[in-house]
Amino acid sequence: MLRVGVMMDSYTSKAWVAKVMEDMQSSGFARVELVILVTLATQQRSSVITRLCDSWKGKLFRLYERWDYQRNKAGPDAMAPVDVSALLKGVSAISVHVDLTGAISEDELSEICKQGLDVIFNFSVRDLQGGIFRAAHHGVWSFHHGDNMEYRGGPPLFWEMFERNPVSGSILQIHTEPRDCGRVIYRSYASTDQTSLYRNRNPVYWKTAEFALRRLRDLHLHGIEYIHSLPTYCEQETFPRVTHSTPNSLQMTLFLMRHLFHSVQSRAASQWPGFRTKWYIAIRRRTTQHGFDNSFGYGLMLSPRNRFYADPFLAEKNGQTYLFFEDYRYAEGRAFISCCELGPDGTPGLPFEALRRPYHLSYPFVFEHEGEMYMIPETRQERTVELYRATSFPAAWTAETVLIRDIDAVDATIQKIDGKFWMFAGVSNGKYSNCDELNLFFTDVLTGPWTPHPCNPVLSDVRRARPAGALFYDRGRLIRPSQDCGKAYGYALVFSEVVTLSETQYEERLVSRLDPDSAQGILAIHTYNRTEQFEVIDKTLREQVPGWQDG
Repeated sequence: MLRVGVMMDSYTSKAWVAKVMEDMQSSGFARVELVILVTLATQQRSSVITRLCDSWKGKLFRLYERWDYQRNKAGPDAMAPVDVSALLKGVSAISVHVDLTGAISEDELSEICKQGLDVIFNFSVRDLQGGIFRAAHHGVWSFHHGDNMEYRGGPPLFWEMFERNPVSGSILQIHTEPRDCGRVIYRSYASTDQTSLYRNRNPVYWKTAEFALRRLRDLHLHGIEYIHSLPTYCEQETFPRVTHSTPNSLQMTLFLMRHLFHSVQSRAASQWPGFRTKWYIAIRRRTTQHGFDNSFGYGLMLSPRNRFYADPFLAEKNGQTYLFFEDYRYAEGRAFISCCELGPDGTPGLPFEALRRPYHLSYPFVFEHEGEMYMIPETRQERTVELYRATSFPAAWTAETVLIRDIDAVDATIQKIDGKFWMFAGVSNGKYSNCDELNLFFTDVLTGPWTPHPCNPVLSDVRRARPAGALFYDRGRLIRPSQDCGKAYGYALVFSEVVTLSETQYEERLVSRLDPDSAQGILAIHTYNRTEQFEVIDKTLREQVPGWQDG
C-alpha cells in the first residue's frame, strides 16, 4: 500500500481535489496517511500597503472571474468548495509554516520525513522550495493547469484564451529544483473553450483529477523507474522564458473587448438568413493520384433539408459496395443508421433505413467476421458498446450482445490482428470531452469479455485521440485515422502509424493530416474510410449547397 501525504491550506478544498482524495482512499493500493496543513509564517506576512497593491493589480481579472463563475457554473462543478475532513477522518495532521522563499523549517521537515511517505501531493497555493522535495520517497507531486512548455505561472487556463490558443494543456509533475522545472509524468491537451474561463477550466480540472490515481497505480505496479521512462516530460531548456502572471487592467480590457466582439459576431452569424452548417458525405474512386491525406476528387452526396448525413463507412458483400452512415433528423433530435448502394462510379443509390433504436445512433462501424456481417454503432447515450449482427444484409440487423457496459465511450473501432481483437474508443468519465482521450481494449473472442489496456488512456490529446474511421494498411503500415478536435469538434483528420500494439504497450506515430479547405467552404472534416475501390469522408459546409432538397 502506497503511503500518501497531502499538502493543503485547509480542510476545505475544491471538488476536483476532493475527488482525487476519495479515489485514493478507495483504490486499494494508495492511501492518505498524512495531512500537511500549510500556513504562511506570521513574521513573513506582507505589509498592508503591499497587500493593497496586490489587490488592485488584478482587480478587473478577479471581477471577471467571479462574474463568469456565477454566470456559467454548472454541475458537476469542479471548483465547488468541499469539506474533506470526514473523508480524512483519523488521518494524522501536521501544521507547517512556509516563509516567503517557500522553505519549511528543519524541525517541521523532520516530522514529515518520519512518516515514511511514498508521495506527497501539493494542493496548497504556496510555492515550495528546499527540503520538502526530498521528504517523500518519490517526491512531491503537483498539478499545473496549463501546458508548461508554453504557459508558466497563471492564472490557470486564462492565457490560452487571451492568445486564442485552440488547445489548453494540463500536467502532473514531480517537483524538482529550481522552481517550475519539474519532471512531467502526465501530460494532456483539451480543446480551449473561448467563450468562458469557467467553461474552459471545469472539464480540464475534472480530467486532471484522473491523473493522480493513474500514475499511483503505475507506481504501485511498476515502480518509479517505469514512470520516469514515460515520454511525457520535457527538459528545462524547453521551458518558455516568459512567466505569466495575473493580467493587468489594460490586458483585461483588451480581453473583454475581444470577447464581446466574438460573442456578437457569433450571434450575428447564427441569425443570418439562410445560414446553416451541415455535415455532408463525399465519395470518390480510389486512384494512385490521390493519397488518403488529400481531399481532391470527392463528389458530394446530397441530403434532404431536414437532416444531415455523416460518419460514412463502407462494406463490400457479393461484389457490391454499401455505404452506411449516420442519418440525423433535426425534428427528432437524434439519428439512426441508413445505407445505400454505390454504383460502379461511386454514385450513391437511394438511402434506406438499416438500424433504428429508441436512442441516438451514429458511427456505424461495419465489418465481416467468420462469414457474418456485424455493426458496432455509437450508443454513448446508453453508456454501452453494442454489437449487432446482420440477419439479412444490409437492411436487417439484430442485437447480438453488449460488448462493454457502464462506459462513456464513442466511436468504437475494432481491428483484428493475429487472432486478437483490439478496440479503440474515445472514453471519458462523463465530466470532460470524449474527444480528449483514447482507450484501448482487447479480447480473443469478439463477444468478449473485453480487457481494458493497462496503459489506458493510451493517448490524452484532443488533437488526435478520438477515432475517425476503420484502421487500414498503407504500404505495410497500419494507419489509424483520428480526429483533431482542437479548434472545433471534428475539425480535421489525423493519420498515425501504429508502431507498437501489445497487451502491455501502445505507441503510434503521426504520419500526416487532412485539414479542411476554407477556399471550398469546408469548415471541418472528421471521418475517413475506404475499400479497394472507393474512399469516403464527411465534411461540414457553411453555405447552402446547390441541390438541397426539401424533405
